[in-house]
Amino acid sequence: MHVNPLVKRNKNIVIAPCGNRAFLYKKSWLKYRDEKEFDLCLLFYDDQINDPSLYECADYFFHLKEFKYKMIFELLTTLKKEWQEEYEYFYFLDDDIEIDTKQINQLFFLSKAFNVLLSSAALTHDSFCSWPVFKQKQNHFCRYIGQIEVMSPLFSAAALKICLPSFIANRSSWGLDSVWAKLLGYPEDKFIVFDTVPMRHIYPVGTGELYKKIGVDPEKEWMDTITLYNAKRHNLQEFKKIYIINKKSNGLAKFYFQYNDLWIKRRNLWKSSIGSIIKKSKKTPVHP
Repeated sequence: MHVNPLVKRNKNIVIAPCGNRAFLYKKSWLKYRDEKEFDLCLLFYDDQINDPSLYECADYFFHLKEFKYKMIFELLTTLKKEWQEEYEYFYFLDDDIEIDTKQINQLFFLSKAFNVLLSSAALTHDSFCSWPVFKQKQNHFCRYIGQIEVMSPLFSAAALKICLPSFIANRSSWGLDSVWAKLLGYPEDKFIVFDTVPMRHIYPVGTGELYKKIGVDPEKEWMDTITLYNAKRHNLQEFKKIYIINKKSNGLAKFYFQYNDLWIKRRNLWKSSIGSIIKKSKKTPVHP
């Protein structure tokens, strides 16, 4: 275990798997290191650490040699159980996700502002992905969706306490996102993809270092896991959206909302004036 003695505790933490091939934690996640508003914990999965000095930039470092969610489970139930109470939000990034410090800060901020249970950044259009619904939508600020993918979910502390036992349901992690939606009651207003915060998945799905030694059929694990929890296999519908409305992004929509707002104000003023006239006309005249 490595702990940076200069670490300043935040309310947010990024916890991510890491191997000898990983580099984005340093190049991207800590690109603006002096501005980060989160702690960074790396969980190393390769058997040997080729260059320990590369990971001194992390606030915490553990050599656990396991798969992503099994390592996170061990960390948060055994090694650092107290973190469940000390942090408000937990971001579980894969090590092949490109997202910079400021974007991570923004995702934490927005997740707290919207009081989410689970959230995610949106994938750039040049990202490798399993589900196109998670790709960034033009002129969208965010979308409320049925589940958040295992690749990079951001959990609130409340959601994590409910879902944490499921982290060891299988080795591959396939199907865990379906289980989380079930465990959290399939809400329509608590899972958000923030299109305003982009991230890039740099490698094809299923080609990461851990897949080379997984030793199981992910597809079978997926089916076994959702059967165990009686969860829906896919719950990827969008329930509602929030658009970015300005002249540059959507001039027609901006005009509509401005005109609609002006019409409502004028209609209310007209109703108020008519009501006042009717009220006066109903008064009984007083004769001397």
